[in-house]
Amino acid sequence: MSAGSDSEQSRDNEKTTSFTVRREDKVIFPALSSTLKKVLDGCTSKMYILIDEWSSLPLDVQPYLAEFVKRAFLPLPEVVVKIASLEYRSTFRLDLGEGILIGLEVGADMSAAIDIDDYYVYDRNPARITEAFADMLYKHVHTELPADYLANNFQVSDGYTFARKLFSDPSVLQELVRSSEGVARDLINIFNHAYFSAHRRGKEKVDKSAVTEAARLWYVQDKLRNLDETLLGLLRRIIEEVIGEKKARSFLLPRELGNHPLIQKLFDFRVLHVVQRGYADKDKPGVRYDIYTLDYGTYVDLMNTSKKPELGFTELPADSPEEFVVPFDDKRRIRRIILDPKILQF
Repeated sequence: MSAGSDSEQSRDNEKTTSFTVRREDKVIFPALSSTLKKVLDGCTSKMYILIDEWSSLPLDVQPYLAEFVKRAFLPLPEVVVKIASLEYRSTFRLDLGEGILIGLEVGADMSAAIDIDDYYVYDRNPARITEAFADMLYKHVHTELPADYLANNFQVSDGYTFARKLFSDPSVLQELVRSSEGVARDLINIFNHAYFSAHRRGKEKVDKSAVTEAARLWYVQDKLRNLDETLLGLLRRIIEEVIGEKKARSFLLPRELGNHPLIQKLFDFRVLHVVQRGYADKDKPGVRYDIYTLDYGTYVDLMNTSKKPELGFTELPADSPEEFVVPFDDKRRIRRIILDPKILQF
């Protein structure tokens, strides 16, 4: 009797177990979107979603988050989504096979509004970029101080007056902006090093030597330390060919080579910078190049030597020789240096 009861109890447990349903959390996107729309309509407002450091997410997670953004927010005209990411560390779409795609299609679902690396290229418009970065520095310092502190104590109310009070000469600010290569993070950090360097030497204003030393220090401490032996070897090859042999700092690279993982990593680590994308060389129709420049830190130690590279894009004379290319509308030129693909072979 007892054994029979135990057996029956066991069978009951098996039946219960066999019918146990595994619960999974699900997001009902239509319900989420409709609820959000009612809230926004009720308060007659728009919603702005700003996602920074997208590329810090694991690559395998990014397409799934992109799919969530697409389904939950993009159907609503009241919602504006902005995503800031690094080009070569971002995966917005994933092909799961059998025609199943998840994530965002850049250009269709969302458009790439602005490429900061391209927008703040110093050589494209030195005066304009210097002015913009002076305002950026002023706002960065202004937000860290009490309200009206700069205006009341130093009569500083904008980037122009800030630069006049802080730098020994306008050319020093220009050198600081050049050393940052259009990267705001580098601008602020080089400025911090330069300011305290000048302060330690008893200088009332930041001078050029403080900027060049700060740029060298930032390059060594922040950039070189991130490169492995392979990347260091490739960077050394490029420096030897472009700066060492050609005494230049910019070079052309066929667009297909720009997708090489090593080039992408040097770009991500900010030791290579894009000057212009998709340059069409008139002497080679159909071939497109990206124009890169080496980071300021790679040649800062050569600035006062005979090995100093050509820094700027120079005026183009009427009888310009064929060894030059013209990437900008204002007809300035650079040396025609096309990087040999063999340089990428290890």
